[in-house]
Amino acid sequence: MPPASAGVKRRIVLQWTALAASGSPLLARAQAYPSRPVRIILPYPAGGSADVVTRVVGRKLTEAMGQQFVVENKPGASGNIGLEQVVRSPADGYTLVVVPDSNMTVNPHLYPDMKFDPVRDTSPVGTLTTIGVGLVVNPSVPAKTVEELIAYSKRLPGGLSFASPGSGTPHHLAGELLKQMTGANLTHIPYKGGAPALQDVVGGQVPAGFVALAIAAPFVRTGKLRLIAITQAKRSSMFPNTPTVGETVQGFDVTSWLGLFAPAGTPADLVQRLNGEINKALADPAVNELLSGQALDVIGGSPAELAQRVKTESARWGGLIKARNITLQ
Repeated sequence: MPPASAGVKRRIVLQWTALAASGSPLLARAQAYPSRPVRIILPYPAGGSADVVTRVVGRKLTEAMGQQFVVENKPGASGNIGLEQVVRSPADGYTLVVVPDSNMTVNPHLYPDMKFDPVRDTSPVGTLTTIGVGLVVNPSVPAKTVEELIAYSKRLPGGLSFASPGSGTPHHLAGELLKQMTGANLTHIPYKGGAPALQDVVGGQVPAGFVALAIAAPFVRTGKLRLIAITQAKRSSMFPNTPTVGETVQGFDVTSWLGLFAPAGTPADLVQRLNGEINKALADPAVNELLSGQALDVIGGSPAELAQRVKTESARWGGLIKARNITLQ
């Protein structure tokens, strides 16, 4: 066989060079990202549990990735305004959003005229934390356990009213689920936020409420509220001696959580890099201690696990909303 000409040799070298480099663009892009500041939209006001988590995660990402991860609060329409801004953004990893479970699993069933689909139009990045929710009562209510509260509600003419931060929130759905599973005679009183709901339970205008543990804690510790139970399946690190509702009502679990999402179509290598850095941040003992002090327990996990969580809970809450004929009030 005759030796290859110089031109043929040159083409062979170029072909091998191209083949060798063909697997590197994804790695190079992931390593180069981010090359400018990244926005994390939080579609809720500053100061709440979601704000605490988002800023802690943003700070850790800034330290780990060498660019600013800037948190921007964009509240309105139960989180839909800020979330829509994100899904309309370029899918390049430079605009992210942190939302509670209700934006992904509840709102699509309550807002029939939404201009976007939260599930279709986002890429899951990772689950962050739970948001502790508790069943509290004014001290004037004689019930001290879930069983006693259910019985008390059935004895009261007209039933027992409970406050929540608003229609369709996990707090509201916790009350509806308790009604469905036990026949408790409960009437929902929606508020525009957790603080006013809590204030009226403390003041006795409403006898009971499902509220965030972080904001209820000072009132529980001073005796102005009685904490009956925790809504999630696992006891809270903030109140380890308080039972869960599920310890009385088998199968009851309302675990509110926060997740980080990107616009649909964000490159998988960028999503995986962000997910890895988030899980490192959440594994930091100092971060765990800070969050647990706010009744926020770390979850973590992969993008696929978050996607499955959304799918499962959307089916669950959609069924409850339909069965209970829940609408926005």
